[in-house]
Amino acid sequence: MTARHAVLRTATQAHSVVYDSFVLRKRSGYVNWAFTRLHSLEDAREAANEALFKLYLRWEDALASANTDAYAFKILRDVVTDTLRKRDRRPSVPIGLAFEATVHPVAGIPDEEIEQVSARLEIHHAVTQLPERQRTCISLHYFLGYPVEEIADITGLADSTVRSHLAAGRTTLATLLDPPADEPPAAHEKGHHG
Repeated sequence: MTARHAVLRTATQAHSVVYDSFVLRKRSGYVNWAFTRLHSLEDAREAANEALFKLYLRWEDALASANTDAYAFKILRDVVTDTLRKRDRRPSVPIGLAFEATVHPVAGIPDEEIEQVSARLEIHHAVTQLPERQRTCISLHYFLGYPVEEIADITGLADSTVRSHLAAGRTTLATLLDPPADEPPAAHEKGHHG
């Protein structure tokens, strides 16, 4: 083995170790975030795996980029977007909305449980209306319980940027969920003609 081959082999091994370390650190967060968008653990795992494979193919570009974490998270967002586009619109339950199936008629369900499901649906709908980065930060923080620092690590954003998106998202959600008293709630709906 020549000295050049030994150097190339060592560089390739180091390259692989850095990538493997990145995957170990990010995969769980990627799967969890994809789940908030796809509402299927199987689809979320597939999306994370596909994104990490695409990242492997572009690893040199990712390392050369200004922010490797942000570069990688953009690949994940693109894979999830493509998955949603290709999806055959099969039904799914948004995260946080699952509840026990019951054979009792609706009349037998306590009003509190019905109101809770209704509130969860309303919150989920409001979160889907947020801009992409706000929706990502809100989902990771409030639905999955990630602290700001971990959200920054997953997305490649600065801690202060994550806090800013969380604050802006909360403000927007407050407006969406509790419109001003002088404005009818239906005015927020698309296609409303009044």
